Amino acid sequence: MLLAIDIVIITRYIAWTTFSIIIFIILYRLLLKKFKEGRINRENYFILHPIENEPAKGTIQIFIEMHFPKEIEITIFSIDKGIHKVIEKKEYQKGGNIIQVDTTQFENGMYFYQAKSELQKTRKKFEILN
Repeated sequence: MLLAIDIVIITRYIAWTTFSIIIFIILYRLLLKKFKEGRINRENYFILHPIENEPAKGTIQIFIEMHFPKEIEITIFSIDKGIHKVIEKKEYQKGGNIIQVDTTQFENGMYFYQAKSELQKTRKKFEILN
């Protein structure tokens, strides 16, 4: 018995299989795009790290990390003492940025340091004990 190979049937089978795979990939990518629509793009935001030495004493370093250069305002404030001081407001570079702050300008107590951009406002609590 001879094995007969029908080229037309094999070609049609390969074409339909390829077409089905391509349609599946297109639909899968459209579905992923639909799911990502409502998500926040994290690259537009910065990360404000906590200070290393707690309680703060002398000069401290505030560390900010970001994916793109952006203008950020750094402030230190105390709710109970009514203190609100802008440390720096400038455009920071992509990557890590360190801001030096002299804590001897402030009385001992609990404070917040805040970083604010056009899209985000983040604050961290710390204690000054000089």
